Amino acid sequence: MLLGYSWLELAWLGLTVFLLGMGKGGFPVGPVALPLLVLLWPGRAGGPRTAVAFMLPLLCTMDVVAVWLYRRHIAWRLLLPLIPGALLGVLLAGLLMASPEESGLAISDQGLRLLIGLVGISFVLYRCGRRWLLRRLSQGQSATGRGLLFGVGSGIASTMAHAAGPLAQMYFLPQGLRKMQLAGTIAAFFFGLNLVKLAPFIINRQLTVPLLLLDLAFLPVVPLGVLTGYGLVRLLKEHWYAPFLYVILTATSLTLIAQALRG
Repeated sequence: MLLGYSWLELAWLGLTVFLLGMGKGGFPVGPVALPLLVLLWPGRAGGPRTAVAFMLPLLCTMDVVAVWLYRRHIAWRLLLPLIPGALLGVLLAGLLMASPEESGLAISDQGLRLLIGLVGISFVLYRCGRRWLLRRLSQGQSATGRGLLFGVGSGIASTMAHAAGPLAQMYFLPQGLRKMQLAGTIAAFFFGLNLVKLAPFIINRQLTVPLLLLDLAFLPVVPLGVLTGYGLVRLLKEHWYAPFLYVILTATSLTLIAQALRG
C-alpha cells in the first residue's frame, strides 16, 4: 500500500501516466489515458473530477519535457490566433467544472463521465474521417475566425477532459507542418494551455494535497513516457498502432457512456 492505494491500483495509475507521457512525446496514445483512468479510478473516489484534476500537474510537467525536446521545431507564430479563444474556453469550462453545489452551471459527475466517453468516440470518428474533415476545414474560413473557434473549443475540451488533441490536430494539420514541427508546435500550445488551466482547478479547490502527493509519486514515470513517445514518433509508422488504439478507446468510451446513462 502507498498513499492508501493498493499496488494494483498504483500500477493502473502508472500505466495511464505512462500513456499520457507518450502522448506528450508526440505518439498519439494520450486520448486513451483519461477514459481508462475514469473507468477504473481507485475506489471510484471523487469520480471523474478527481481523475481530471490528478492528471493536470503531471501534464504540466510533461509539457516542460516535451517543449524542451521539440524546442527547435516550434512554429510560435501559429499559436497567436488561438490565444484569445483558448482563454475564453478555459473560463467557460472552469464554471462548468465547479462543484455542482457552488455553481448552477456546473456539470454533474455523471454528465462529465458521459462527456469523456463521447469525446473518446469523437476522437475515433475524427481519425477515421480526418482527410475529408481537414479538406472541409481548410476552405472558406478566415485565419482569425478559425483561430477563435478552435481556441474556444480547445480551452473547453482541455479543461473539462484533457481532450483537445483532436482539435489541435485539426487546426495545425492543414498548415502543412513537417512531422517534428507539428509535434513541437502542438506541445508548445498545450504547455501554455495547461498552465492557464491551473487557475480554475485551484479556484475550484480540486487540486488537493493528497492528490498532489499522488502526482509526486508518479513524477519518475513522466520523462520515461515522454521520451518513449518521442522515440516512437521518430521510428514508427501510424498504421502499426492506430487500429489497436482505436479499438481500446472505442471500448473504453462506450463503457463510460453506458455507465453514465445507467446513472
